[in-house]
Amino acid sequence: MILLLWLAALFAASVLPVSGPKTELPADKIEHFIAYGITAILFFRHFVTRRTLHAFWLSVIVSSAFGASMEVVQSLVPYREFSFGDMAANAAGALVFSSVYWYGRRRSDVDRVK
Repeated sequence: MILLLWLAALFAASVLPVSGPKTELPADKIEHFIAYGITAILFFRHFVTRRTLHAFWLSVIVSSAFGASMEVVQSLVPYREFSFGDMAANAAGALVFSSVYWYGRRRSDVDRVK
């Protein structure tokens, strides 16, 4: 349920008009990085069973694909624009956050076995 609410919020944020002046600051890319990192963790938690590596790759791929699809949607909205930079930030956030989350799960599994 949380995953669906999060995806709906990302969709809304992707199609609503952006207010404020456009700047060249990297804040937009940082926002994409964090938002899609969170998305990847939510997908990871949704997909995980005992095969955490499978869930890791699936979460990265699905999160990145969702981010790419949001960029395509933005290209169809007159007051938004498509950005390869945003797509890269989405994929990077998904990969980094999923990596950290996967590593943390592995460490806690190893500690539990000891």
